[in-house]
Amino acid sequence: MGLIDFPDPLSDLATAKLEREVVNSLMSAAYSSWITFMWTSGQAKWADWSGEGQAMKNAATSAYLSLCELEKKNFLTLTVPKDLLAPDNLSRFQTQFHT
Repeated sequence: MGLIDFPDPLSDLATAKLEREVVNSLMSAAYSSWITFMWTSGQAKWADWSGEGQAMKNAATSAYLSLCELEKKNFLTLTVPKDLLAPDNLSRFQTQFHT
């Protein structure tokens, strides 16, 4: 350690990039697992019996469609069940942007 230490901006930049990647990964895992949990739980027999199955699947689909915008901006990487992405499921939803 010298008498005068100058900060290394490139080192700080690399650390910030790594921290952002860690946050992105954790958020991606959290959202992906929640969407998958809601979708899979909505397909369970108990959910159909109680009448909440379709509501849970709709919640998972709407969350996925809302978070897709962050995925397009390279903030999230969502991993969801293939049947959630079926065209007949997604066609029932509409996304509108208000300014």
